[in-house]
Amino acid sequence: MIKPYGSELDELSSCSICNSTTARVLYTAVDRLSNSGERFTIVECEGCGVLRTAPDMSYAELARFYPEDYWGDSAEPSDTWIRRSQREKLEFLGRCGLTGGRILDVGCGAGFFLRALESDRWERFGVETGDKAATIARRFLGDKIVQGTFSAAQFQRESFDVVSFWSALEHTNEPRENLISAAELLRPGGTLIVQLPNATSYQAQAFGGDWFSLDAPRHRYHYSPSALERLLKETGFSVYRTSYFSRAHNAHALRQSLKKRLLSAGAGARVVFYLSIPFIRPFDSLMSALGKGATMTVGARKF
Repeated sequence: MIKPYGSELDELSSCSICNSTTARVLYTAVDRLSNSGERFTIVECEGCGVLRTAPDMSYAELARFYPEDYWGDSAEPSDTWIRRSQREKLEFLGRCGLTGGRILDVGCGAGFFLRALESDRWERFGVETGDKAATIARRFLGDKIVQGTFSAAQFQRESFDVVSFWSALEHTNEPRENLISAAELLRPGGTLIVQLPNATSYQAQAFGGDWFSLDAPRHRYHYSPSALERLLKETGFSVYRTSYFSRAHNAHALRQSLKKRLLSAGAGARVVFYLSIPFIRPFDSLMSALGKGATMTVGARKF
């Protein structure tokens, strides 16, 4: 069992990625959604360097930290809004040269990404654990939406051209197992897409436990680009496209991180926050262009 150094934590299970039994404490974090006053500990695995959120939690235990509107409110958006909100994902598909085929979106939520895809080019499937989100997705995509965990879903081996994890892999307690399952479902040469926070971004380094995209305790594992690429290679993938830019996530995360850090630090710090607002997006765009962006999106081909 892991015994985090310098911590009063109870025992933590071995790392799901490398099975290492040692880790060290980095910092603590609170739930940015204020579901409780609990504090969570971010530890670094000494085997693979991936960060983890402690304590361990089952999915049933984690469920209480997901409010009903975590993936968006229940009001049905317009088709125009859906296309606009998913534009970044569609553009990344295009840069990967993906124009159609059989696609599975893991953690599909209400199915907005799948619904934004052209139905005459894509045969669309999704997996979603949340009952409410899965019900909404089924309303539009029918029985091609499976409610439950990815590991429990039953699909034919080597039957998909694309498997995507948009802001999903970081929520899982079993990342290696999920990637192995994805490799089994992809046809030879098929593409895996993973989007998640960059744990070595300038934002992560500057804000530590106050970083908005840390999202403790819902995010269980936190990846650097090198750690993610190594894990993908070990599970049967070769990375061929990487982006550190995200219109949807990066600047928003910077703004919220600054807000948390500065608005509680006195009148002078509050003035600094409000003065910084016009510079947040251009500064983040520069840092993202330098490969330090807070979000990484990876396209990887199955060996």
